[in-house]
Amino acid sequence: MNKIVTQIADVITSLGTVIFVLLMTVIAMIFVGHGLYYQVFIKVMSPWQSEIASWVLSFGVETTVLVITCNVKYFGSRQLPVFFALCSGFIVLFFINAFDLSQPGLDIAVRWFMGLLVSGVNYVYSELFVKKFNDMQFTTNLLSEIEMLKQQNSEYNRERSSTEAELTKAKQDVERLVDYVAELEAFKKKEMDKVTCKFCKTVFPTVFHLNSHMRNCDLNPRKGEKLSVFEAVA
Repeated sequence: MNKIVTQIADVITSLGTVIFVLLMTVIAMIFVGHGLYYQVFIKVMSPWQSEIASWVLSFGVETTVLVITCNVKYFGSRQLPVFFALCSGFIVLFFINAFDLSQPGLDIAVRWFMGLLVSGVNYVYSELFVKKFNDMQFTTNLLSEIEMLKQQNSEYNRERSSTEAELTKAKQDVERLVDYVAELEAFKKKEMDKVTCKFCKTVFPTVFHLNSHMRNCDLNPRKGEKLSVFEAVA
């Protein structure tokens, strides 16, 4: 039941329904306008001329009113819908002889009510069409922006994943480099220990120079004695 109600509400509040009702009022006003224009033109034209002129003028006027009212945002004045709504109302009033005061008061009241009703309907639906169309455009633009943001977000996520992978690889490279440097430092220390005097800690360019020094090192408790083969290698 709720689904049916929602569907009915969607139809009633849709732009298509607004356009349908607006076109019905325009079509009705074309016939009313034709009747009024024919009454005027028949006095100065032949019947066939009056017929054609009435239809063409009525169709042109109502189409112009529809186009201008629906595009009122492009004009400086926001009173155009009110003006054309009043014009539509007066067309109805003139057509149904609402200004003939010889009629009963009730008939005059009914005719004026019809004229005011037509004016109100034309104005309301013109404004409603503009607002609904603007809402539709806003929704379309908003959906486009959302889609664009989704694409940008996807691209950002891909770039972030790529950057994270590069950072992980760089981290691994740095760790390997640190290990390599540590190995180099250990190797360097080992090689330096081979040419460093264990008494005075002086570093010599070769083992031969070191052995020569160690025999005469001031800190060597056995200074002057010849080193054994094992001490020289050590």
